[in-house]
Amino acid sequence: MFADERKARIAQHVLAHKRATVSELAQMFEASESTIRRDLQELEEQGVLHRTHGGAVAKEVAAFEPTWSEKRIQNQEAKTRIAACALELVRPGQVVLLDAGTTTFEIARQWRHEDVTLVTNSLDIAAELSTHRGVELVVLGGQFRAKTGAFVGPFAERMLAELHVDLAFLGANGVDFQGITTPNPQEAAIKRAMVASADRAILVADRSKLNQTAFVRVATWDEIDAWVCDGPLPQGEWRAWQAETRVEVMWQGANRG
Repeated sequence: MFADERKARIAQHVLAHKRATVSELAQMFEASESTIRRDLQELEEQGVLHRTHGGAVAKEVAAFEPTWSEKRIQNQEAKTRIAACALELVRPGQVVLLDAGTTTFEIARQWRHEDVTLVTNSLDIAAELSTHRGVELVVLGGQFRAKTGAFVGPFAERMLAELHVDLAFLGANGVDFQGITTPNPQEAAIKRAMVASADRAILVADRSKLNQTAFVRVATWDEIDAWVCDGPLPQGEWRAWQAETRVEVMWQGANRG
């Protein structure tokens, strides 16, 4: 099979099935994995698909962004466990930032701390905590995205540049071996500004996000200090990654030594 024919059939397969792994494609087309990786790189450069760790996804999958309401009802039990664990990290007198998202909203819903300054770009989180005793609430302004309930854009980023926070809790649409991703460039930009403003950047994401890569890179693992998950990472590559990374991975009930 000629290279151009193979690449065309790879593109057709990924578009039809929405995603594929390198090993799967190598077996299907009787080619080496290094050859398939080169093919995927060329197809990504042509704008046909989006590469992920170990494979590729259709561009529509990488760019898909569910609404806040759609995400709110997904994996609710996992988000409840993550929020309970995340709240154990908060101390009186701290400045805490909550990103706009449904996992961070669950943190706000369970909020029990006083003597804390809380910064957010989420309209829903601001409403949830607006009457909470002992919380000094700071809401970032800017362009409002109704789809996610988030304030984004240069005004919000400029305000963040003037702030220093102790803890920043961030959600993500995708978690891969390079770091975390989100579908929207404006959301990615405000998340990057949050990471830059924080002493500790803490990912709050359940295991359903593993091996998912959205359109825009938010941060690499070098920029993330801790990850609050809903349980232990799966055996194999992720457990090996955990053994080597400096990122502290924690979940409710885990022994943190």
